[in-house]
Amino acid sequence: MKEWACVQVKHHNDVGETIEEWQKKGWRLHTYQTAGMGAGPMAYNVYHYLLFERENDKKTPSSAEAAAATAAAAAAAT
Repeated sequence: MKEWACVQVKHHNDVGETIEEWQKKGWRLHTYQTAGMGAGPMAYNVYHYLLFERENDKKTPSSAEAAAATAAAAAAAT
């Protein structure tokens, strides 16, 4: 099962440092996307979005575990 994290970086000068920081923690860069908008050339903001992934030892997603626990509790209550 993979674990995912999305990080917003506000300035392009910080992108490389952010990637290095996350890689040292065991994450791998999966996707790098930019987006921005503004009213004029001086007001234009560009944000950088980095999507990281890493392998997780868990075999079952937490949402599935929660659903199973809820179903078990409901069955026990009847």
